Amino acid sequence: METAVSLRRLGACLLLGAGLAATACAQEVAALRLNFERSWIAATLGPVKRQMSELATLEKKLAAARDYDGAIRAREERLKLQHEIERLDKELLLLQSREVSMKAAELGDKITLSIDNAVLKDVKREGGALTGWARPGASAEWKLPSLPPGGYEVVLRYRCGPLEGGSITAKESRFTLTGPVETTLKGPEDRNLGTLKLSEGATTLTLTATTVFKDNLMQLLGVTLVPASR
Repeated sequence: METAVSLRRLGACLLLGAGLAATACAQEVAALRLNFERSWIAATLGPVKRQMSELATLEKKLAAARDYDGAIRAREERLKLQHEIERLDKELLLLQSREVSMKAAELGDKITLSIDNAVLKDVKREGGALTGWARPGASAEWKLPSLPPGGYEVVLRYRCGPLEGGSITAKESRFTLTGPVETTLKGPEDRNLGTLKLSEGATTLTLTATTVFKDNLMQLLGVTLVPASR
């Protein structure tokens, strides 16, 4: 079923023409080829590993029966299969590296997280901003698009008055990043919180107030992730 859907997508892609469509088609073909190669390796590994286990059992059986020549032949065949598994394992690592590179190439210069899509806890939307971060633990959470693992600069656009400020923590499934929220003297400003590492399969990003100077941390206007390699 999945293969049929992929083929239909590829067929539609090939009918789109040149220019940007051709680039999209090339990306689609590359993704299909990568998935095919991964599926082929996965289908090959199982039988090879089973045969290797059977040869190991046969080797022990022949050695116990003092058929040492037979045991040596079984061992040689087993080692050949072991080298084949090691080769396939290296190919899988290369495919994973290619997939990460492909996903990174598909990213724009930045990923914008809309404040309208945030799930809020002890924070409110007001005047086009997220405000009311009155105490530590107040948070806003976003669902992330499919992103390759790696480092991303977390850029916050906010207003912060003289009686506001404190610190905030950005968190994905495994890694965290904490930085200050400081007074903005010229209205809204973009402030780089630092580089957060996103793990494989990360699905959410959460911003949580860590400390609050007085009654409100800031008025948050936007969140942008910038791939650190850009």
